[in-house]
Amino acid sequence: MLTTNISDLASKPFSDALCYPKASPKEARKRINELKTLGVEAILFDGKTMLGSLPILGKGCVSIVIKAETKRGVEVLKIRRVDANRPSMKHEAEMLKLANSVGVGPKISSYTDNFMLMEMAEGEPITRWIKNLRGKGTTARLRGAVRSILDQCFRLDDLGLDHGELSNPSKHVFIEDHKVTIIDFETASTSRRPSNLTAVTQYVFIGGPMARKVRRILMAPSQEMLIPLLRTYKKKHSKASYRKIVETLNLE
Repeated sequence: MLTTNISDLASKPFSDALCYPKASPKEARKRINELKTLGVEAILFDGKTMLGSLPILGKGCVSIVIKAETKRGVEVLKIRRVDANRPSMKHEAEMLKLANSVGVGPKISSYTDNFMLMEMAEGEPITRWIKNLRGKGTTARLRGAVRSILDQCFRLDDLGLDHGELSNPSKHVFIEDHKVTIIDFETASTSRRPSNLTAVTQYVFIGGPMARKVRRILMAPSQEMLIPLLRTYKKKHSKASYRKIVETLNLE
């Protein structure tokens, strides 16, 4: 891990991360001032993704994700790419705040046009976590994690917030023991009909790479029994239809 004071971010190779994919002195200075208003004291280059010679947490079409040191401790910092197809981080921040209101997503700390600070999502991506699941207490751990995922998805559905990326949650759901965190709300919307629960359920129990293992461990029913329940829920996001899914999947 490489720790860098924010005043050093104006020089290469650090400016390449601050202003990815093309840095300029003017933009770097502007962004350093934004970091100061957020209370960022240092950047921690650490992670499994490489940005040139720098290790980071992740890289997407809209943002670069790294660790930052603040007075609150180590947090996740999302940096808007200079070539992003959106003018600011405002939309994602608003969607995450809305998710936070029902106890979903990493807690957001603050944001500016080019940055968003939030708590760290600990654990492993859902697919890897399930793949590595073995040993004593496997059934209880899996049941608890899956129930938590579905509960969070139901709360998002009930709120009218569609995540937009949960048909393949392999990069958007992290699990540590029984703690589940849904991340990445940049494509989330309140203007389309939410399908969070149906999308995740189909991935976990029907179409995902670990679906057979999940069904075997939890003794879940066949997809022929589950699909009609998902269709009923899709028509009306009611507590009763959700409860029926939970009971059928042996998640009580």
